[in-house]
Amino acid sequence: MAEAASKKPAKGAAARPDTKASAKAPAKDPKPSVEEMGPLRNQLFPIGVDYYPLDEERASFDDWYDRDVEADFTAIAEARISLVRVYVSWKLFEPQVGQYDADAEDRLGDILAAARVHDLKVIVVFFADDRLAEMNDLPWAKKRDPRDDDYLVQREISLVQRVVNRFRSETAVWAWELGNEAFFSGFGSEDALQKWATSLRDAIREVDSARAIVLACDPETLVRESGVDARGTIDDFEYGVSHVTAPYRAYAAEGPLTYGPATYLDSFLLRAALRDLPVLADGVGVPSLDVSVAEEAAYVRTALYSALMNRASGVLLRRWKDLETEKREPYFRDPFEVLVGLNDVHGEPKPVLAEVRRFARVAARLDLRVHTPSPERAAVLIPAERYEPLPSLAGLYTPRSCLQAYTAAKEAHLPVTLAREGDELGGFMTLFVPSAARLSASMWSGLASFVQSGGSVVLSYGGGDADPALREIFGVEFLGDHGVRPVVSCRIAQPGLLGDLTAFDVRLDLPHYALVGSGTATVVATDATGSPLLTLNQYGQGKAVFLAAPLERAIAQSDPWAAPDAVRSLLRTVYGSVARAAGAGPVIDCDDPSAEIALFQGEQGDVVFILNHSAEAITATLTTERVVASVVDVRGGAAARVEARAFGVPLGPNAAVALRLSYG
Repeated sequence: MAEAASKKPAKGAAARPDTKASAKAPAKDPKPSVEEMGPLRNQLFPIGVDYYPLDEERASFDDWYDRDVEADFTAIAEARISLVRVYVSWKLFEPQVGQYDADAEDRLGDILAAARVHDLKVIVVFFADDRLAEMNDLPWAKKRDPRDDDYLVQREISLVQRVVNRFRSETAVWAWELGNEAFFSGFGSEDALQKWATSLRDAIREVDSARAIVLACDPETLVRESGVDARGTIDDFEYGVSHVTAPYRAYAAEGPLTYGPATYLDSFLLRAALRDLPVLADGVGVPSLDVSVAEEAAYVRTALYSALMNRASGVLLRRWKDLETEKREPYFRDPFEVLVGLNDVHGEPKPVLAEVRRFARVAARLDLRVHTPSPERAAVLIPAERYEPLPSLAGLYTPRSCLQAYTAAKEAHLPVTLAREGDELGGFMTLFVPSAARLSASMWSGLASFVQSGGSVVLSYGGGDADPALREIFGVEFLGDHGVRPVVSCRIAQPGLLGDLTAFDVRLDLPHYALVGSGTATVVATDATGSPLLTLNQYGQGKAVFLAAPLERAIAQSDPWAAPDAVRSLLRTVYGSVARAAGAGPVIDCDDPSAEIALFQGEQGDVVFILNHSAEAITATLTTERVVASVVDVRGGAAARVEARAFGVPLGPNAAVALRLSYG
């Protein structure tokens, strides 16, 4: 509907003049005016791209940006991209101790000047590792580690202050970035990272107190990669980032990129990174060329819309141009994704670049000063056991279980975010605690207070002994762990109490199953033998729902793409029913679980985003609280009359649409 409307000729487009002169040499239609095109960029949601120093694997480190950037920057600006990330080569800038290369500094100056001419802003990265340009491979460092060697850190401070001092008045510089995730993965402890980052940040602040300083590492992927919890260090900077690395995708959502858990991973990590800082969705794109160009475009489209719909403050695409590799197979180099860009090795645009242009047009039409996203009153709780070292397996299973819980909440169309054990819970009305093996005593106390004061909790058993608070809050008596079960059975004991549940028997390996006796709780569903599967307990002013099987972990440990529909339906039905009863339900209802909904509310009307997480075409029926008078694509076009509370939106595979809603 909205897509069809957007294909009509632009209003006010000039007709070809019917003159003798034009018959000989037809004049081209004039370009649309700024008013007809709409804003080119969204200043509150910048779109950026990594502009790497080398585009050919056979190039040498001293070929660092040794090329004319004019054509690239022109194309970047035409694509409505506003941020460009460039990388400083320490090896080139300081070939000998204390001796700086004037030509390298001039090259950086030329890049910044070219960016200014094209109205682009630049993120300057000081210490990055791309496994190709050897930017930190200093011959005179004698293999000392630049992360913790005191002498090298002092040399880093000198380099940073030199560059910042020279370009601090350059208006094209948007932010100084200390390094990338590949560099930060080399730190061995939180203290070492904190010490290094603080030293470099303070050095920049001595010279430039105005621009943002960024520590570009995703806290969740970094703790998975190196065991270093960077959250405390990141909090001392102006921006955070979320970044789906190739190793983390293989761990959390390995498999097809265009449907299932993989399409939720970007927003899951974004929500995990959101704390008190604005967060940039970094490294958006596929890590290798083992997917088709159509799949690449579909995945990037999903990731871009997911970022905008889930409170990102901007996005940074992975690479402007494909890396031209040496003739060899396979097309892999390293796990830090520097290979695949928006253009091929010859500079020809790929289909994914057209997706970026279309998305930029949509993002530019959303005024975030006027329209604000609906508040998230529901959250998936990430237990502190996630940070326990081996041999505890919680760190392996918990993030994947939380991803499945997050996916189920999204399929129930809930405005949902992530919280961590120890966070303030006062802003939420519903909590989902998926397959947790152990919570701290303070967390159990927090859950008790949360439910007593009117909140609702859904907690699934994660194995081991149950805390005594389980009986008090959830009203069940723990009788032991039955252990592994190959089949999940559900029999409805109280129809309609937790939504429209149905009975089923499906094969799914359960690592645990809690045997419980119903104390004060109401048994909503049982297994095939009559043992409680799902219970509901009134506790204080709130409700506590207990799920005897760790369904989220079971889905994550098996094949998330082949999880039984009955189990997924059970999870999203329970999640949705509990959240609705607590006042944390969907702002807009939808009949298709594969459609993600985000509502941006404004005084003169709302904007709704609908994203299809399926690789199949769907028609999503949306139901609003108020009568919708008309809808129109945010990019423009004719409005479609609705005059009803429900209307259908056709969506192609992995398609997205943004509609302005006018109410009657």
